[in-house]
Amino acid sequence: MQALYLRSFGSDNLSLAEHALAEPSEHEVVVRLEAASVNPRDSQIIAGHFTPNVEFPLIPLSDGAGIVTSVGSAVSRFKVGDRVTSLFFPHWHIGEATSGERAISTGLEAPGVAREVAVFHEQSLSAFPKHLSAAEAACYPCAGLTAWSALFDKSHIGEGSWVLVQGTGGVATMGLQLAKAAGAKVIVISSSSDKLNQAAALGADHLINYVDTPDWGQRAFELSGHGVDAVLEIGGTATLENSLNAIRHGGHINIIGYMAGIDMGITVFPLIIKNANFHGIGTGNRESYERLLDFVGAHEIHPVIHQRFPLAQLQQALHTLDTESPFGKVVVEMDGME
Repeated sequence: MQALYLRSFGSDNLSLAEHALAEPSEHEVVVRLEAASVNPRDSQIIAGHFTPNVEFPLIPLSDGAGIVTSVGSAVSRFKVGDRVTSLFFPHWHIGEATSGERAISTGLEAPGVAREVAVFHEQSLSAFPKHLSAAEAACYPCAGLTAWSALFDKSHIGEGSWVLVQGTGGVATMGLQLAKAAGAKVIVISSSSDKLNQAAALGADHLINYVDTPDWGQRAFELSGHGVDAVLEIGGTATLENSLNAIRHGGHINIIGYMAGIDMGITVFPLIIKNANFHGIGTGNRESYERLLDFVGAHEIHPVIHQRFPLAQLQQALHTLDTESPFGKVVVEMDGME
């Protein structure tokens, strides 16, 4: 069986090699992986920008999907033929991570999913809805769960809520789709008219080009009538002031990214005036993930895939992710690994 190994930092140091498959123990499951999605974190790990503490060689990528081909003698969660995804945090199953449940993540401390076949503990997998392809299901463990945790677990959005989504990447497009399925109104901001048009086709109710409207936070407040209930905050330093202007009293700002800087650089006064709720979002637990997958199945949501590559072209997939600001997700598929 083949796997893609990172031998040292830099995407030039990715190479395919034979991967020996261990025999599954009584609680383990063998999965033939069919697809994986690529996250900014994966790119940062491979480039050496996420952490220097990487044990080489590393099999990268956290988010994979495939089919169960065999199970250990004591496995109760799955049977042969089940279609499953990996978990971003394989040991974080329920509640808050107060006892080291986030210490191990797939594709960094634990081997990732850039391989044809893998052995997983049954507790570190979740079944995905039948209407999804493996490539689509592989989009959910990180980006999908991040959007779900922010909007539903922390912000408690529902019918009639207002949501502001920054950008049109993986988390943003999933946030848009999930919020619309829940009956919320969604405002999307972007600097690209083309991407705003794509967001409208995906269901966005209002569009703001933040280059043309630098005070987009105030505009979002006006559009919603009373301020938005939740923001998917992806920018960081350069966007936080506008996000505060956008929310209602008691609204929620879910901090997911830092594309425009890591220093929040805010004073206490506007937080008190708005009674603002700030949430740092780092994916979520398995229980929340399975609620997400149930919701996706009930509404038959299909994630937006920007482009697909064979796994052997992961370097090109990373380049696309890093340079093209994709609308939606970038995916690699295991067919054609040679």
